[in-house]
Amino acid sequence: MGLCGVLAACGETTPPGNAYLGMKPELRTNYIDIATDRYVACDLSYGSIPFKQNIVVVEFSAPGLPDVESADVEVIGEKTGDKSFAMNSELRRSSRGNYIADVVFYERLVPASVVALNVQPQYQYVSLTSRPRGSFKAQVTIDTPNGPETATTGSVNVYDSCAYLNNTDSRD
Repeated sequence: MGLCGVLAACGETTPPGNAYLGMKPELRTNYIDIATDRYVACDLSYGSIPFKQNIVVVEFSAPGLPDVESADVEVIGEKTGDKSFAMNSELRRSSRGNYIADVVFYERLVPASVVALNVQPQYQYVSLTSRPRGSFKAQVTIDTPNGPETATTGSVNVYDSCAYLNNTDSRD
């Protein structure tokens, strides 16, 4: 395997066909499984969770553009193919200098009613109280001088229920 194959396996290359979107976007949620330290989504939360919605965080870079003002985020259920769409016009910056689009789900995930907000999620450790019922990924699209460019994240598992344990520091 050549160097390009090794770099692609690490996710450190520009997505094919994209001149402006940088490395593969990262998908996070505000819930973190305490046992694995992986991001998860929870349809129901038990305990005294301060925020009872899922906040989907998509972090991406756009090194070829001076300033990205908005991004479209589409959340896609991997089992069903159902989609939820949000346009995010208030991107924020991560501590790494990348762009962050936040999408808040107020109901069950994908399909769901979504709102794109500029929020600073409170990351929370949870204990999983059910088996995963599916997973989702996100596609982020930005406008560039060459037209729209789209890149797809990895996936996050969705659980029917989780139990809140405690808050943790920001990972942005």
